[in-house]
Amino acid sequence: MLKVTVLGHAPVMDDVIDALQRADVLEIETHPFEQLVTLDVAPDDERLRTLDEQAADAIFVRDFLRRYHVAEQAFSAFVSEKFHLSRDEYLGLRFDHRFMRLYKQTLTISDGLAANERERARLVTLAHDLEPWEGMHLEISRWRGTDRTVLFTGTVPASQGSEIREALRQEVDTVTVDELGPVGDRQAWVVFAHTSRAEETRTFLARNDFTEVTFGGLHESPAEERARALARIEELDAETEKLTDRATELSREQYHRAVALVQAIQSERDALLVRRDFGASERTFVISGWVRESGAHELEAALAGFDGDVDVTLAPPTDEDRPPVELNNPTWLKPLEVLTDLYGRPRYGELDPTPMIAPFFLAFFGICIGDVGYGAMLIGGAWAVKTYLDVAPGVKRFCSLMMYGGATAMLFGVAFASYFALPVDILPPFLQSLQLLDPLNELTTFLLFTLVLGVIQVFFGVLIAAYDAFRRGDRAEAVFGQLSTIFLFGSIAAMVVSGNGVWLSIGLVGTMLMQGRAIEAALGDAEKPMWDRAIGVAWLLVAILSGVMMGADSVWLWLGVLAGASIVGAIVSKSARAAVLGLLGGAYAVYGMSAFVGDILSYTRLAALGLSGSLVGYVFNLLAGLVWEPAMSLMSGGGIGIAFGVIVALMSVAVFVVGHVFNVVINLLGAFVHPARLQFVEFFSKFYEAGGRVFRPFARRAENLVLEAGGAGSDRRS
Repeated sequence: MLKVTVLGHAPVMDDVIDALQRADVLEIETHPFEQLVTLDVAPDDERLRTLDEQAADAIFVRDFLRRYHVAEQAFSAFVSEKFHLSRDEYLGLRFDHRFMRLYKQTLTISDGLAANERERARLVTLAHDLEPWEGMHLEISRWRGTDRTVLFTGTVPASQGSEIREALRQEVDTVTVDELGPVGDRQAWVVFAHTSRAEETRTFLARNDFTEVTFGGLHESPAEERARALARIEELDAETEKLTDRATELSREQYHRAVALVQAIQSERDALLVRRDFGASERTFVISGWVRESGAHELEAALAGFDGDVDVTLAPPTDEDRPPVELNNPTWLKPLEVLTDLYGRPRYGELDPTPMIAPFFLAFFGICIGDVGYGAMLIGGAWAVKTYLDVAPGVKRFCSLMMYGGATAMLFGVAFASYFALPVDILPPFLQSLQLLDPLNELTTFLLFTLVLGVIQVFFGVLIAAYDAFRRGDRAEAVFGQLSTIFLFGSIAAMVVSGNGVWLSIGLVGTMLMQGRAIEAALGDAEKPMWDRAIGVAWLLVAILSGVMMGADSVWLWLGVLAGASIVGAIVSKSARAAVLGLLGGAYAVYGMSAFVGDILSYTRLAALGLSGSLVGYVFNLLAGLVWEPAMSLMSGGGIGIAFGVIVALMSVAVFVVGHVFNVVINLLGAFVHPARLQFVEFFSKFYEAGGRVFRPFARRAENLVLEAGGAGSDRRS
C-alpha cells in the first residue's frame, strides 16, 4: 500500500471526486491535518435532500417492480440475479422525466391494488356475514320493526338454540322466533316481539348469550346485498388482474433500470458525503487515503487531466499508520483467500496465512470426502455453477475452492480405493493395485496418519511463529519462546525412540529455562557486577547439569541440588534470583504446553468424517443392490417380466444416484467446516492474529450489476 495525499484547487473538487469514483483505486480516509477545516454536508443541504428524495422514490419503484419480476437466471432462488449494462449506460442514468413518469405509474398501480385489496377484504367479510341471512326476504332498511312490533336480529349458540327458544316463549308469551342459517357454531335468529314486551325480550336475550347483528348502510334484502357484494368482488378481481398485468409488463421492461438507478443515485450521494473526510482551506482541498502499489499508475492516470490544479503525493506507510490490507497472491491461490477472509485479514505488514493453509486445508478436505466419484461430482457441480450461472466473484472463488477440494478428494479416493464406496474386490486389478490404505480395515493406521498430519501442522505453526519473530528482529522470542517448544517435543520423541529418560529431563529443564527466559536472566546484563553475573552463570550450569543427571541418576538427589543452588543463588545474587523466578515461570509455561496434545488429537476428527462418508455410501450401495437383485430375476423370466425388471432396475439406479448425491451434500458441510476449524483453532493460534481491515476503494456502487466495457468483460466490483 502507498499513502496518498491529493492537494487541489477548490473549483475542480467535484471533477476530482468524479474521476476518483470512476477510477476505483483509492480508499479515502479522514484527513489527518489538524490545521485544516473538515468539509461538512449539512443534513438540510439542498443537494443531499434532493438525492435522498430521489433515492426514496427509486427504491419504491424498485421494490414494487421486484414483486412482479420473474428472474430469467437458473436457480434464482439461491443465486442473486445480475443485470448487465455498459459503463456508459450506467454513468448516464439520471432521475429524469422518464423515470418520474415510471414512478407515477407504479404509484398509481400500487394505490389501485391497495384500494382494491381493502375493498375486496371488506366485501368478502360482508358476503360471509350476509350468507346466513339470505333466507330473510325483509329489506335490511326495515329491520327496525313496526309500530306494534320490535325486531331483534342476532345469533345464539347453536347447541343451546332449542333450550333458549323454549325458555323465551315461557317468559315472553308474545314473541316469535325465526331460525335462519348457521354462523360457525352459532345460529342466526330473527326475534319478533310486541312493543309492550320489548324490554323483557331484550333483557332475556342479553342474559342468554344473544349477540346482536346489524348491517348499517345496507337497504335491500340480505340476498340482494350479498349478490351485489359478490358481483363487485368479481369486478375488483378483474381490475386487479389488469393492474397486475400492467405491473408485470413494467417490471419486465423497467426493473433492471430501476435497480441500476438506485445504485447510481446512492453513488451520487456517496460522492457528496465523502467530502466530510476532506480537509480544506479557503481555496484548496486535501484528500488522504491509500492505493495499492499496482494501482498507483491508474490513480495518476485518472488525475492526469488536472495538471496544474491537482498535486498527488505517494509515500510508503509509516509505523504509526494503519493501512488497509489487500492480499497479493497468485491467481491459482486466490480461491484459498476465502478461508483467510472468513477468519479475518492479517494486519498490514504481517504474514499472509493463505499459502500456509492451502496444502493442509485441501489435504484435510480430501480426506473427509475421500472418494473418486464424490470428488468428480464436486468438480463438475462447482464448474457448472461457476461457468453457467451469473454469480458474484466471491461465489466463483468458492466454486474454484470446491474444485480444488474435489481434485484432492479424488487423489485420496485413489489411495483409499474408494469409487462411490464400492467394494474393493469388484474394482479392476489396476485400481486395486493403487490402494495405499484401507480406512475401514486399517483404522489404527488411518488414525495414526491423521495424528501425524496434526503433528506436522501444529509444529509447522510454531516454526512460522519463530520465523515471524526473527523477521521482526525479536530473536529471543524466536528461540526461547517458539523453538523451545520444538526442543521439548523433540526431546520427548527422542525418549520414546531411544527409551532413555535423559532426553525427557533435558527437554523439560531446557524448555523451562528457555520459556521463562532464565538463561537471559542468569547471564545478567553489563550493569550488574561481575561477581553477581558469575553466580548467575554458576546457577545456570548447576540447573543444566541437574537436568542431564535427573534422567541418568537419582531424581531426588539432583532436585535437591537444584533447589539448594536456587535458594543460595537467590539470596546472594540478583541475576540468580531473576533466573530462579524465570525457571518457575518456565515450569508454568511447560504445563500450558499440554494443550498441544489436545490440539493434535483434534485431527482424528478427519478420520471420523472420512469413515462416516464411506459408511453412508456403502449403505446406499447395499440398498441399491437389494433393489437390483429382483430386477435381474424378473428379466431372466422373459415376457412381461422384462418390462417390470427394467422398471425395478431403474429404481435401483435412482436409489444409487440419489443416495450418493445426498451423501455428497451432507458430507460437504462437514468436509469444509471441520478442516477450516483445524486451521482457525489449532493452526492459527500458534502464529496468526487477524485484525487487518479490508481495502475498500471509493467507487460507484454496482451491487447486482455487471458493468461491461464495449460489451465484454465484467467489472471487478460487480
